[in-house]
Amino acid sequence: MTWRLRAALLYQELPGFADGSAQAGYLPAANGESHALEDGREVVAGESRESRSANHRGRGVSTRAIAGAVIGLLLPLPLVLLLLNAGSPPQPPPEPGALPVSPVLEFEEKMRLQTYHRHCRDGSECEPPLSCLSDIRRRWTWCTDSQCMTDVQCPEGEVCRSVEAVGGGRLVRLCVTVGERQEGQPCWSTPTTRDTACGSELLCGGEGWCARPCGRQGTPPCPEGFFCANVAPEPLCLPTCEGRSCPEGQRCVRHDDGVSACAVVYGHNCQDDPTCTECDVAAFPQSPGQVWMECVRRCDLDGLPPCPEGSACGWLQCRPTCTAKPNSCGKGFYCARADEDRPPICMPEWMRSKD
Repeated sequence: MTWRLRAALLYQELPGFADGSAQAGYLPAANGESHALEDGREVVAGESRESRSANHRGRGVSTRAIAGAVIGLLLPLPLVLLLLNAGSPPQPPPEPGALPVSPVLEFEEKMRLQTYHRHCRDGSECEPPLSCLSDIRRRWTWCTDSQCMTDVQCPEGEVCRSVEAVGGGRLVRLCVTVGERQEGQPCWSTPTTRDTACGSELLCGGEGWCARPCGRQGTPPCPEGFFCANVAPEPLCLPTCEGRSCPEGQRCVRHDDGVSACAVVYGHNCQDDPTCTECDVAAFPQSPGQVWMECVRRCDLDGLPPCPEGSACGWLQCRPTCTAKPNSCGKGFYCARADEDRPPICMPEWMRSKD
């Protein structure tokens, strides 16, 4: 995305601009010929002015007749537009207390905004009514508007869902894939595949959990093992295992927003270690029911001491060194080099695609 110009992103929405035909006074034709605009008339490329004049006289069509035909064609346009608008899905009214939503903008409106599809760090860098969206599908964070308002505006196999903007502000409505993740499982709000997306009746919210809405008029209470949390894009039933027993081999792992869930823990369970000052907990939609834990000791930053003996710096934290022997790092981890000039270290399996 870094190499795309803003104009290129906008022009691809217009027919003819994708192949460069709609420029310098030329229009694309249905039969593949290039048609130019000359003195207000559409002209086939390669046709001489003399032949065009002869053809025009031979047809015996008067200017008054042409004007009458044009007016006859234009008169029904308001009725056609009215019928089209009548068939468009209405925008649902916002729920009381709901967060505002970025609208679906017309092309002309997008062109007037200097920050449209520009990179952003938070909503303050986007012109209203745009929001700053972190889009995993494009690996890019940009200023954008909504793509849809209802499910009928999305392709088959997708649904229209609200996504929280970076730094808060207006929500963004996007068409996202209907996936396989179930209630209480991790998800991505902008999923790339079915195994990172929620089922059709669920929303992806909070810090990334598939959940049903709650706390609003007409919504049922949360089921056992869930609680109603006031999170974005709206209040949702999030999982909790506090005070409950987990299946054998799993632990009750705490997450943000008061969430806790039973999972198999790979690595050192630093949540139970009072000496650990920074416990990293990683959970991913592709591996439901599993988490990776590491007590983080930072490195490769100014003023930080070197890693202790038996460890080396990799991805800005000290990690245990390892050998090429099988299972030298333990279950859920693998041995790899983060840098060519450093010894191999134990890396969590979820990072395997990054080494």
